[in-house]
Amino acid sequence: MRKTTLMLAALATGALALPGASYAQTKLTVGMPTTPPNVVHMPVLVAKDLGIFKKNGIEVDTVALEGGVKVFRAMLAGNLNIAQSPATVTSIAISKGSKVKAILGTLYKFEASMVVRDNIKTMADLKGKRIGIQQPGGFAHILSKNVLRAAKINPKDVNFVSIASEDVPALVANQVDTAILHVEQEMLAKQKVPSLHAVARMWELAPKQMYTYYAVKDELIKKDPKALQAFVDSVIEATRIMYTDKAKVLPIMIKRTGYPPKIVEQTYDFLVKSCIWDANTGLSPERVNFTANLMTKVGNIAKGKTPTYDQIVDKTFADKAIKKLGVWKGPVCPTAAF
Repeated sequence: MRKTTLMLAALATGALALPGASYAQTKLTVGMPTTPPNVVHMPVLVAKDLGIFKKNGIEVDTVALEGGVKVFRAMLAGNLNIAQSPATVTSIAISKGSKVKAILGTLYKFEASMVVRDNIKTMADLKGKRIGIQQPGGFAHILSKNVLRAAKINPKDVNFVSIASEDVPALVANQVDTAILHVEQEMLAKQKVPSLHAVARMWELAPKQMYTYYAVKDELIKKDPKALQAFVDSVIEATRIMYTDKAKVLPIMIKRTGYPPKIVEQTYDFLVKSCIWDANTGLSPERVNFTANLMTKVGNIAKGKTPTYDQIVDKTFADKAIKKLGVWKGPVCPTAAF
């Protein structure tokens, strides 16, 4: 018995010394805001499918839900460990007392567009039209209101229509005049109705606005910081691979999204050219504060309740990852503000 105990102890010690076993094996569940996932949300899935999480000593499962609000609520309820949540939703929740923090952002720019039917030529034509959203306060609702504000149109002067999270069929079937779409959705919709077009691209309309955070509850930060560090290290590494190894990541994107290979490749090329992903921390104070202040400006956060940068962000994990991996400076799409 004693020999067996000593042998097991030796094996355990040896296992801890193996490369990539610097963290205890821990399982995390990550909520993704679209089902199926979009190309823009691929860093977590690339890290999973390339074995980067496993290399860093953690096991990660993903759960795809219909919309960022549902993902955030599931994380808050304890059904998920990490939520890939809209920065807007996260900021609003923190302003109302939710004990959560953003630990990473992988999106340098806000990848989404308002795609419209041919009865809309400019943003001014949105007045009186059927604006497609998922739910009040959700992703498409907030972004549509941003477009309306830029066009100086009162939200009361349009008709908000609730549709499923898969926006393309409703737009193609002429059930709505607009939809907030990701790039591959836009390309697919235009294959079916060629006259569809983007009237506003969010990364051009609001270049400082944050898109999503990886948000976690404060209690998980205290309970399992090693697993969260491994998660952040892995996702940043995967994001960099997405910029540098198209041949490696494209099959993952095709498999995970279920979109035709040609559309996925066109989407990937477009996103890389547009420098959509952030290969550093994605948590610049300028963008975080701009987004929180914007939510106050439009009335989603009460005046005097705008959360500060330190209330929204715990940058500990991302800073440690950058110290380990180095600051990303290219060869493509360097992100200077991290």
